[in-house]
Amino acid sequence: RDDGEAAGEFRRYTEMGLRDGKRQAALTVLESLEADPDDVDVVLDEEKAQIWLRALNDVRLALGTRLDITEEWYEEIEDLDPRDPRTPMYAAYDWLTMLQENLVRVLW
Repeated sequence: RDDGEAAGEFRRYTEMGLRDGKRQAALTVLESLEADPDDVDVVLDEEKAQIWLRALNDVRLALGTRLDITEEWYEEIEDLDPRDPRTPMYAAYDWLTMLQENLVRVLW
C-alpha cells in the first residue's frame, strides 16, 4: 500500500482482467435484457444474478464518483433544481441502488 511502484506494477498486471470482467458482466446484463424483447420479466439464475450485482455495482460506482455521492446525498438533492443536468443521474443512481438492494434481498 505504501509502495507506489509496487502498486503500479500490481495495477499493470490486474487492470486488464478487471476491465474484461466488467465488460463481460455488462454484456451479460444486456444479453439478459435482449433475450425476449416481448417479455417484460427477466428471470435470472443465481449465477446471472451475481453477475448482475457486479454490473449494477460498477455502474453505481461510476455514477457515484461522477456525482461525488456522500452518505448525505439524499439531503443534498432535496434542494436540487429539477432542471439541474445532474438530476437524471441522481435518479438513475437511486433506481440502481433500489434494484441492487432488492436483488441482494432475493439472493439472501
